[in-house]
Amino acid sequence: MKKSERGEILNAVLGDHWPRFFAHRGASTLAPENTLASFALARKLGSRGVEFDVHQARTGELVVAHDHWLDRIAARHLKIEDLSYAELSEIDIGSFFSRTHPEVAEGSFAGGPFSGERIPTLDMVLETLGTEIACDVELKAEGFHCDRLATAVARTLERHGRKNCIVSSFNPFAIRAYRRVGSLPTAAIYCPYPSVPFLMRHRECLFLSGADIKKPAIETALASRSMETGTKPVIVWTVDSPEDAARLFAGGVRSVITNRIQDFI
Repeated sequence: MKKSERGEILNAVLGDHWPRFFAHRGASTLAPENTLASFALARKLGSRGVEFDVHQARTGELVVAHDHWLDRIAARHLKIEDLSYAELSEIDIGSFFSRTHPEVAEGSFAGGPFSGERIPTLDMVLETLGTEIACDVELKAEGFHCDRLATAVARTLERHGRKNCIVSSFNPFAIRAYRRVGSLPTAAIYCPYPSVPFLMRHRECLFLSGADIKKPAIETALASRSMETGTKPVIVWTVDSPEDAARLFAGGVRSVITNRIQDFI
């Protein structure tokens, strides 16, 4: 695809209809993150944009979860990429969330408890959100070989007719792999956190991937005199303070991703 064509697609996707606020992993402080309950609640609250993470199970299915390992959301030391979807679908992450966050699960606002919530497939998530919700689809890929995941995500988004989406990643090779097969705008994620490889804590992912959009962490954006703005649009994560959001918007940031969508809409 020519650079001019990508620019036209970028302008079309990030037009006036593009949301300012994205629900991070759904309504993730009110329901178990990256579950159908979390996405349905974000939509019910009025969110026009949702961010979520996509892995590929051992058997090829695209599944939506953040971490590669299930320790944090299910207390199971298992890696998503090592499991079949049949094995993943047996893990009740909703019940684990209800046990560890009883004050949320019992709240009438959230509509809990969440017993029975599983790791959903990408198809399930897109169907739950509907075509009017804009999506930031983060590719979760390790290493250099990302073609299988990127191609599967591109084909799934095309099959659902999704145009109001972007595809993002920390991994520049995942972005490059997607750009070879997909036409949606791409975003390079970067942050100063020790959990990220040293060479990827600034703008290295942006330069190596050729991504269309900058997606810095809030610490990086607020430490920058220009809020990281320049020739590329900027989407900042994770912004949970309305005051910080207002400061970022005043500096020219396009959108923010928040754990507390209920405070912004």
